[in-house]
Amino acid sequence: MAERLFPAAYGRSEHLTRAGEALADRLRASGLPVVTPYGLLLEMRRVYASGQRLYLRSDAPDPDSYNRLRRNLLDARVLGPDVNYGHRAYRLLDLADPPADEVCCLVDPLVCVSHLSALQRYGLTDRRPQALLLSRPAAAIARPLLAERMRLDASEPLPPQAFAMPLPLVSHPKVVRRRKLHLSQPSHPVESVALRGCHARITTIGQTFADTLAEPDLCGGMAHVLEIWGQHAAIYLDEIISAVDRHPLAIVKVRAGYVIEDLLGIADPRVDTWAKLAQRGGSRLLDPSKPYAPSYSARWMISTNV
Repeated sequence: MAERLFPAAYGRSEHLTRAGEALADRLRASGLPVVTPYGLLLEMRRVYASGQRLYLRSDAPDPDSYNRLRRNLLDARVLGPDVNYGHRAYRLLDLADPPADEVCCLVDPLVCVSHLSALQRYGLTDRRPQALLLSRPAAAIARPLLAERMRLDASEPLPPQAFAMPLPLVSHPKVVRRRKLHLSQPSHPVESVALRGCHARITTIGQTFADTLAEPDLCGGMAHVLEIWGQHAAIYLDEIISAVDRHPLAIVKVRAGYVIEDLLGIADPRVDTWAKLAQRGGSRLLDPSKPYAPSYSARWMISTNV
């Protein structure tokens, strides 16, 4: 059965209250086709602080007024529960339904397009992954980032909050807008930038290249990764070296050093420091999916098993 992209009519049709109309106008003006409950409360606080004559019962939304305004927008069919996230996210029904990558990034402020999906968006590969590949930091890193986001939102010059709504660590469904999702959660920060002309984010070009060496299986395999490096890495060398230098995994630096020096034939003093991370007598592999091979880089102490 085909997935329904627009929810069926929700409740009965009702007129918006003055506060509901003001909130609907703010949501439409934002241009964001998806809003979370946390984002909805933030917009409500901004409506309360706007000074409009809305006949509000208090200076800031409390749980009852939040639910009343939310229900008003649902009943008036301004908002509808998202087809994939349910009441964990709401669709603004008079805006076009966005694709999966935008939906995920609107629902989750820490997630971004990554790996082979990022390579495709950058035009570095002609392969199209079956799943949409996403990344965000592991929970131990993500939760402090969410807390900082909440702190910044709370610092806006708005009336004191009558109640606080947490910004949760989102649990994504397996499928969004008919696209399967694959979420990586590395134990280090993920560097990303906004994609032009849409609501999605993507790993930076340097982070994307670093990811190809950290998890080549999510980037088409090491043979394909080396093709990409051979064709494009010299163009983005400064960004790549900076991102690899910040990467916490020594194996990423060792693989990058071997690829830059031995395969691309580029000598760069910034790469020299990575050679100190090579381990004599170890069993490091260029391709982690294949067995050890006797071909070997003495400088980088890595089996060139591709």
